[in-house]
Amino acid sequence: MSGFRLGIAGCWHETNTYSARRPSLRDFVDYELLSGDAIVRHHRGTRSVIGGFLDGASAADEVVPLFSAGAWPGGPADKETFAELMRQLRAAVQSAGRLDGVLLNLHGAMVADGEPDVELAVVAAIREEVGDVPIAAVLDLHGNPSPEFVAATDIVVGYNTYPHVDMWECGSQAAGLLRDSLQGRTLCTAVSKVPALTCPLAQGTDDEPMRGLLAWASGRAAEAGARRVSILPGFAYSDVNRAGISVLVVDLIERQSLAEQIADDIAARISAIVDAGGFTVERPSAAEAVRMALAESRRPVVLADVADNVGGGSAGDGTVLLGELLAARVDGAVVVIADADLAAQAHELGVGAHIHAMAGGKTDDLHGKPVALEGTVTRLSDGNYISRGSWGTGLAFSMGRTAVVATGTVTVVLTERATPPFHGEHLTSLGIDPAAASVLVAKGAIAWKAAYGDVAGAVIEVSTPGACPIDPWRLPRSAEPIGWSAVRRRPTFPGEPQ
Repeated sequence: MSGFRLGIAGCWHETNTYSARRPSLRDFVDYELLSGDAIVRHHRGTRSVIGGFLDGASAADEVVPLFSAGAWPGGPADKETFAELMRQLRAAVQSAGRLDGVLLNLHGAMVADGEPDVELAVVAAIREEVGDVPIAAVLDLHGNPSPEFVAATDIVVGYNTYPHVDMWECGSQAAGLLRDSLQGRTLCTAVSKVPALTCPLAQGTDDEPMRGLLAWASGRAAEAGARRVSILPGFAYSDVNRAGISVLVVDLIERQSLAEQIADDIAARISAIVDAGGFTVERPSAAEAVRMALAESRRPVVLADVADNVGGGSAGDGTVLLGELLAARVDGAVVVIADADLAAQAHELGVGAHIHAMAGGKTDDLHGKPVALEGTVTRLSDGNYISRGSWGTGLAFSMGRTAVVATGTVTVVLTERATPPFHGEHLTSLGIDPAAASVLVAKGAIAWKAAYGDVAGAVIEVSTPGACPIDPWRLPRSAEPIGWSAVRRRPTFPGEPQ
């Protein structure tokens, strides 16, 4: 069987348009900015989406690594950074020669200054170079795919899990679907949208309503013979009209009308659950949560600092829970605070030094005021580690210069960079045993479970202030989410005949 030349590219960023922590090109360099064979060396043998592309491609195919960029979630990239990413992407595709198909690792909720739909811009740029060849894309479960993006892309596959532990599987499956399309079983993707903004706490796929929805949707698609169904509850902290819940159904192009009907049926079921309050979330305040933690006998207690969700683009320097824990003198508590200046000061002072300074609350006015921190520097680190857990297994990450400060009760970890708590190595690389803590503050909503879910004795999700509030509608909005009636108007994409 003859092989195909398959291009692999990626441009990944979960953009919180309310976040003051805006990525520069340096952030992409620090996380991932690769081209050519460096992409293969970085991802081969990992559980990443691109790792799945590489493993899922047929041995008969020639894989052509093009370009891959990614950065930790934050605010929109500036125009210069976005222009440079697009320049490098175009150059890589132009120099690749003929491609029979393209595999894309995207997020689905990336925004840049002047470009509200980066995923569409990426596909449109690739289309200009490669023409009408099949393109398969993998999106994060928190993606906000626009109808225009889906119209420009043949195959769109979304993660099925939150916490995200199926990235490799999605990449491998996308590679298989792309090959099917290249062999004559031409595929397309139907999309339906529900104009609902939901908190990540309501999006966990092991819990209701998502668990039941996914099971029902999979059954509905299987009964109709569709190739793949995805439900993306979306990323609410983005002021764009493509935000909301998305349903994606992949099927043969001759069955497109049926795929659209399946997507609409699933969207209608989701809408009924939304209307019934199935995605509504209410949680205790920081003060109440600390009182609950002190009364809890199971250890450690994980306090999920939901609105300071670093994985959702928040600052990572929210101080409300830290202040409550210090005031209550909670012995054995561990809190991570992103504070580059204070981490640098601790490194200058050295291990064993006394430090007395104001910590956190410095990025913006959303995450609380700086809190007085007094203690001893007990450990310094470059903050580098390799994930051995279920999120990004085998990949290297860096918190930047990192310091551990013991206050006598609460242990505070100061990091140069805001880093999502997706990995146990977030703490174990610093000699901190999460299982031995009395209280762990996880600056996230659900994805922290990939790191600490196995050791958590009890979990209290907390309604804190920040850029990822439990009620997304608290944030000011200028863009109204679209519903599926708008989707059925058959959107076009740049360069497509009107």
